[in-house]
Amino acid sequence: MENFAYPKLMQYFREISAIPRPSYHEDAIADFLVSFAQARGFSYVRDEWNNVLISAPATAGLENRSPVLLQGHTDMVCEKNKGVEHDFLRDPIALCAEGDWLRAEGTTLGADNGVAVAAMLTILDGEAHPPIECLFTSSEEVGLDGAKNFDYTRVSARTMLNMDGADDGEIIVGCAGGARSDLFLHGEKIPCEETCYRLSIRGLAGGHSGEDIHRGRANANCLLGRLLSEILTEQEIRLASVEGGNKDNAIPREASAVLWVMDFERAKRAVDALWQTILRELCTEDSSAELSFVPCETARMVFDSWMTKRLVTLLSVPNGVLAMEENAPDLVQFSRNLGVIHSEQQGIKVTFSSRSAKNEQIDASLTELDAYALHTQAEITHHSRYPGWEIAERSELREKYAEIFSGLFGRELRIASIHAGLECGLIKQAVPTMDMISCGPRIKNLHSPDERLDLRSLERFFLLITEVLKTI
Repeated sequence: MENFAYPKLMQYFREISAIPRPSYHEDAIADFLVSFAQARGFSYVRDEWNNVLISAPATAGLENRSPVLLQGHTDMVCEKNKGVEHDFLRDPIALCAEGDWLRAEGTTLGADNGVAVAAMLTILDGEAHPPIECLFTSSEEVGLDGAKNFDYTRVSARTMLNMDGADDGEIIVGCAGGARSDLFLHGEKIPCEETCYRLSIRGLAGGHSGEDIHRGRANANCLLGRLLSEILTEQEIRLASVEGGNKDNAIPREASAVLWVMDFERAKRAVDALWQTILRELCTEDSSAELSFVPCETARMVFDSWMTKRLVTLLSVPNGVLAMEENAPDLVQFSRNLGVIHSEQQGIKVTFSSRSAKNEQIDASLTELDAYALHTQAEITHHSRYPGWEIAERSELREKYAEIFSGLFGRELRIASIHAGLECGLIKQAVPTMDMISCGPRIKNLHSPDERLDLRSLERFFLLITEVLKTI
């Protein structure tokens, strides 16, 4: 980091990494942005969602250009490894450089989308640019809520660079839409004075439930469902608690259940045998997976055996890639992620994320989940729906960006659509005439504690966008 080509850019990334910014808790980062604008005399707007729009006049020589909108989100996915002590509401992200890569100590890094925030601040703080509007949106990682609620009549630009991409060698020109679904199984607990057992899965790779869903990485919640189902074929189970995953937009890496079984030794033999089969199915990235099935403290209260059967039914809902694009065999068209299981005193909540570029496929996913809810007598709520972003037939920005990229780096720019949600779909819906692309530096393992930012890629990306701003 000491030899980084843009010290101001790195300094801003360090500063925002020191500011806790989980989704729905963006007050502090919004305060920081407002103070930044006030100190430089820029006009700004901050709304009730902690979206912040900062506007700056053109630098010398670029006054006659049309305004450009730069956009990224301020919140980050908050994931940490087992045993790591970190309070995302209070603690700064501990940065660690390893060669040309930047990561965090045991947590997500927040390069998604901290690099956009840092880049916009650096540009506002002295780089050459036409009139610019920098939109910092909130709560992107939980359904694009900030972007959904922003008043776009405040935006005058009709050209936009969204900086939520993850590879400096490509731009995104289309994305999937999506929706979330919560299913709640109501059930009352009954007394239990016998020994209970903890069944745990850990060590899976996890990852982004859109961008990594096609990589064959196992879902800990689904695996837990298979193991519970295997025990159920031979004997009764009563669950005391069950937990798996933290975010619906992340592939869960860990899951566990505390349960009572009639014959533990028999259950363990069944679990161990199935686990050997599962290990042979896992991809290389999941090779560190571990299983534990051991006695634990007496739970005292457990759900009845019917609750276990209902839960196992929900954990068997088709998961992962459901369809690939016909004309782009490497692009996922339709998927579902069983992201979170969480038990409460009065029942168990299961959360799914459905994604597709086609609205009718999202509708089909929600209808299928409705059927599972009816079958298991679960209460179901669909929410946080957002639109996809269709590829434009023609884009002056896309052509100019590709031309400048080739001139700088001597190779062709990849142009792609992705199976992940971007705020571009919402902004395009609000401002249909907006010419937009999504771009960014190389970031690996988004939404997991293995998230890493390629520092050389960040240098190339920042050089590229500053050149683009001088010419569009």
